[in-house]
Amino acid sequence: MKPRFFVFDLDGTLLNRSKEITPPLIAKLTQLRKAGHQIMIATGRAREITMPYLDLLKIDNDVIFNNGAQIINVSNEEVLFDIGISSADQATVINYYHRHAIPYSVSTSEGLWTSVGYDLGYYQIFKDQFPDYPLNNHMGVTLERLEGLTIYKILAKYDSESQLRYHQANLEKMVEATVTQSMEGFLSVLPSGITKGTTLLRYLKEKSIALDQVIVFGDNDNDIEMLSLVPHSYAMLNGSEGAKKAASYITKTDHNQYGVLTTLENMNL
Repeated sequence: MKPRFFVFDLDGTLLNRSKEITPPLIAKLTQLRKAGHQIMIATGRAREITMPYLDLLKIDNDVIFNNGAQIINVSNEEVLFDIGISSADQATVINYYHRHAIPYSVSTSEGLWTSVGYDLGYYQIFKDQFPDYPLNNHMGVTLERLEGLTIYKILAKYDSESQLRYHQANLEKMVEATVTQSMEGFLSVLPSGITKGTTLLRYLKEKSIALDQVIVFGDNDNDIEMLSLVPHSYAMLNGSEGAKKAASYITKTDHNQYGVLTTLENMNL
């Protein structure tokens, strides 16, 4: 079999519910690389809360961060692609969140910023798992404090699916930015026209990698465009309905039941 180009989402795909990558899965991905296959991570996460997972996997190549707003080569820090949310959309979204008292986090060119009252449980899991990794998070975000920074993603967490969809529909009418669910309960606002899929396609064209050489794994709405991009794509059993409809296949088990590992083993690579 010709070498394949694998693209993996992190949360809900490689990571289990406890935000861990299991040793058997790490071993399998290492085996794939040794066999000549390429691996790329495409995550909705900011670089700051992705790096320890990349270190565990010994990933030292190009990585898609912030749902497609960035591509960075993590071995030499070269920025291959970088685009921010327009100033107008930034102001619209942040003012909307303040008006509706919705806590949010912002991924920027100078680290993470969070509004007062933002639930830091997501970051706390990271700090508990990786206490030696710095997490550059600034509290008390305002438009004034963000002035001059590149804003890659604005992330808000909702208590219910109905609440998320209500605010998603409102925001989509107000901004040119991409508005998508990135994890269960989380809504991401991204630069206009940017998704993991659009950025992956740009990258594959630049590297002259054929679409039928690529195998994509993802689980949520922010993976839809890259799952539908290639003929060989797998949505996780635990994935959203949109992701499952977009993918060529659905894994037999979920992210807590070795969904990716079992699928890879059945490929006989």
